[in-house]
Amino acid sequence: MKTLIIYENKLTAQEFVNLTEAVGWGCPNLKQIETALKNTIYSISVEIDGKIIGMGRIVGDGARIFYIQDVVVEPNYQGMGIGIKIMECLMAYIEKVAMSACNTMVGLMSAKGKERFYEKFGFQKRPNEFQGNGMILRISK
Repeated sequence: MKTLIIYENKLTAQEFVNLTEAVGWGCPNLKQIETALKNTIYSISVEIDGKIIGMGRIVGDGARIFYIQDVVVEPNYQGMGIGIKIMECLMAYIEKVAMSACNTMVGLMSAKGKERFYEKFGFQKRPNEFQGNGMILRISK
């Protein structure tokens, strides 16, 4: 594999849009993404040959609750371990900043069919014996 360069907190709104379009998530509003990135706790972007081909973000309150969002790898680069590297970086950040002697929750909403990928990192499917379904509400204006 070619050399990966991993950047912390340098993801641009245009790179974000390019990646979401590449995986069929549509074209989000650039201004909305600029605001979202400003409010992101931590982000990773992955470059190969001068092109950003992967990303992942952490959002939440920075203490008790962290959510992993927007883990994306361009289709031509999937299956090469890049998603694993992104998740390792995101999880290492959470481990580093998580307060000792406290419970910290890390959540995510998996894309359909990607649940097994996240199970490798210890995430559990919902519903299960103790937890109900994850839920989502979309607001369109």
